[in-house]
Amino acid sequence: MSEYKNPVLKAGKHKVTSPFGMRTIFGKRSMHNGIDLVGAGATLDYIIAFADGVVKISKNSSTAGEYVELDHGNGNYTRYLHMKKGSRTVKVGQTVKKGQVLGYMGATGNVTGAHLHFDIKVGGKFVDPAPYLDGEREFEKTVNNIKAWQLAAIEDGFKLPKYGADGKWGKECEEVAKNAVCKQRLTYKYKNLTKIVQDAVGVTVDGKFGSKTKAAVKNFQKLVGLKDDGRVGINTWKKILGVK
Repeated sequence: MSEYKNPVLKAGKHKVTSPFGMRTIFGKRSMHNGIDLVGAGATLDYIIAFADGVVKISKNSSTAGEYVELDHGNGNYTRYLHMKKGSRTVKVGQTVKKGQVLGYMGATGNVTGAHLHFDIKVGGKFVDPAPYLDGEREFEKTVNNIKAWQLAAIEDGFKLPKYGADGKWGKECEEVAKNAVCKQRLTYKYKNLTKIVQDAVGVTVDGKFGSKTKAAVKNFQKLVGLKDDGRVGINTWKKILGVK
């Protein structure tokens, strides 16, 4: 049996029954967005939180069965599927700690046998959980302002299918921004982030974020009821772009 540095099974030891990637199931080729695990000796085990987080979903689904989704901040999410009926121990909005029991392995939903399906989403996209479980990769803890806006846009239902929240301002972001501001019947003029800000707060549009632009951002934040720190973060971008 193998062990992960960051386990999602209480006993720590596990066997992978289906890795991340393309696979054939029910006679069809499809993408497996997570990793399937059973305990040592192919036994069942308690399911524990991969990292500190807040419970975003805790419910029963016809496909995922009894499952829990945790929000770890900065666009990082983990999901724990196919739990035993009635075993979920957490509710939506609850704060959980790494290693806290979330439920027990089962066979609810669309499955061929009892196991835990565990998956990770980063910036709205599923990624291979193995490097995270092995401790080779960690969730980002620093906030990129562009990425923060992208995550907010994804959360509000806008699509960034090609690159997701990659922290770079490209054509996908431009299209999202167009759609967002067009809701308010405003004219979208600029691709440059600073120019978008300057146009919104009413200063000379030169693409340089100097003291005058910062002062104008502070005034804008006061007018829209935000903390006037002159920093263009998630909430300020929402107000600028009309994203609720």
